[in-house]
Amino acid sequence: MFKKPTFLTSLLKSETSNSNNNNNAATSSKEESIIEQLIAIYPDADVEYLRYCAGFYKDNHVERISEKILNHNKGQYPKIPEGCQDSNCVNSKNVFLKKLNEIFPDCDVSFLREKICNLNNNHVQQVIDTLLDMEKNSKNYPRRLDTSVIENWEFIRSPEYNKAVRYRLYNDFPDIWKSTIKAVLAENNFDYRRSFTKLKDFSSQNWWTSIFNVFRRKVYKEFDDSELEEDIKKILNVQLEQQTKEDYEVAKQVNFSEYTNNDQLITCGCCYGDYTFEDLIGCSEGHLFCKECINHLVQEGLYGQGSLRGKRINCIESDGCDGYITDDQLKITLSSDVFKNYLDLLIEHSLKQANLLLVQCPFCSYCEVDDDDPFRNLKTSKTIIMIASLPLALIPLFTSFENIMSALNVVAIIVLPQIVLGMLGVLPIKSWIEDIDNIIRRVKRRRRGNVFKCQNPECSKSSCLTCNREHKPFHKCYEQEQDNLRLFVEKAMAEAVKRTCPKCHVSFTKSDGCNKMTCRCGYLMCYLCRKDLRQESYTHFCDHFRPIPGQKCKKCNKCDLYKTEDEEIVIKEAAAKARAEYIKSHPEAKDVNFLENTAIGPVKNDDEKLIREAIEAAIEKVVEYLLPQ
Repeated sequence: MFKKPTFLTSLLKSETSNSNNNNNAATSSKEESIIEQLIAIYPDADVEYLRYCAGFYKDNHVERISEKILNHNKGQYPKIPEGCQDSNCVNSKNVFLKKLNEIFPDCDVSFLREKICNLNNNHVQQVIDTLLDMEKNSKNYPRRLDTSVIENWEFIRSPEYNKAVRYRLYNDFPDIWKSTIKAVLAENNFDYRRSFTKLKDFSSQNWWTSIFNVFRRKVYKEFDDSELEEDIKKILNVQLEQQTKEDYEVAKQVNFSEYTNNDQLITCGCCYGDYTFEDLIGCSEGHLFCKECINHLVQEGLYGQGSLRGKRINCIESDGCDGYITDDQLKITLSSDVFKNYLDLLIEHSLKQANLLLVQCPFCSYCEVDDDDPFRNLKTSKTIIMIASLPLALIPLFTSFENIMSALNVVAIIVLPQIVLGMLGVLPIKSWIEDIDNIIRRVKRRRRGNVFKCQNPECSKSSCLTCNREHKPFHKCYEQEQDNLRLFVEKAMAEAVKRTCPKCHVSFTKSDGCNKMTCRCGYLMCYLCRKDLRQESYTHFCDHFRPIPGQKCKKCNKCDLYKTEDEEIVIKEAAAKARAEYIKSHPEAKDVNFLENTAIGPVKNDDEKLIREAIEAAIEKVVEYLLPQ
């Protein structure tokens, strides 16, 4: 039998509750006092990091945390980025994202973004530790194709921007389900431009829902956001450019008609076709040629026979002309890529005429004078180096003194004819002597390092002087191209069928089963159209009988419960597109056998390989001695 609580019992409970509240308030006040003292010592420190450190100690918090920072961390501690309020604001996280991108330029941006958003202190160091642990345990972190580049849509967005984008898209696409818009936003990092493009395709496909949703959907209040306004302007500019191109084509047709009606067409001096004056360009002497002929001439001269590489484009008048096509005329005639290549080849040709040894960035036309000239600081000829290296190379092959003396006699017999033949300009070991340049460069690069930093602001990439590839963290020269291609294609295939939950933002794919997907947070969505199914459930899908499974239903336009054909097509298209993109970005991988590991150019004869390695090692020792430190 329960007793009713007495007045004394209630009073004791009330006093106990008040006492706990007072203790909590005192503890919170003490913690804030400790944090204030630490901030006074480290005003630019990450407050959350200081609060995290304070949780490990029971007394003397300020002294022990200061000792940890000064002694254990060598004076280093996480800092709030300049101009930011705290370490967890959007601007701070984007600064951390840029720093991590500089350290790991090949890491996938979405992976870095996810890691940063899941932390509340010491963001950069914790993400670095995670990536290094993955490399240490042979778990490759996700990589991307365009290294060192972060697109604007990949940055972390503010909650205000996300809300403004969501309501704007609700009004832009009243015929699309709100759950579908949320899912598309989650997949595209809430970027308005990318989401708008994706939803525009959905709007054209789901025409059957438009009539119902137009009457059902209300108009949402839009929020002002400067970043969103810039995105809207960019979309309008794209539409304006497209309209301008269409108007330009119409104007060209009208202009051509007027020229034709007035019998004022001008004949091209190359193909003898009739064109308007606006479709012609002239040389410095006034001869006119159509833009199509000049385009064909330049592209064939640069990419075909190569007869125009590094040369000025002369007039092609059949009667002969000393004129040339000016750069201003070529700029309005050629595409931007062709014109840039033309100028780069002109600059490269001019530098070669100056007889300078250059080091060029493999990703752009930027180059520097090479201080790695093999014989700039070396007064000895290649023949003398080769001859001096032979005794050093052959001596390790013999053990007794008699064998060494015999080897020296053999060297003398070889050296004397080489001197005589060298004076006559005939060198039987010419192929060996030509390799001395590479050996000397290898010695000098080993002294100064193999990383070349491009100073072109549009490039700014670091390349390896050994393999001419971009220098990345954990760089290894001549990595197997087939592994990189396989990983890139597999990632693209996974991304093609990936879905993202708009509630908890977890990404997932469907391996089998029906198209009703259940997230671990409880959210239900359609795998095909991404609609919220928490109310409709299976009624969202078509239940009509079809004689052939997978055939399109003729009675309704509902989603198929077990549709798989489109998914397979999407995966194949994504794989083909990814392969083409990789080959385009890595032309050197075009002719590589991706099916098996093939050694390129090995020395088949082991004896020949042993002798060659011994001579190269001896030459390196001679060069090390002769080169000034």
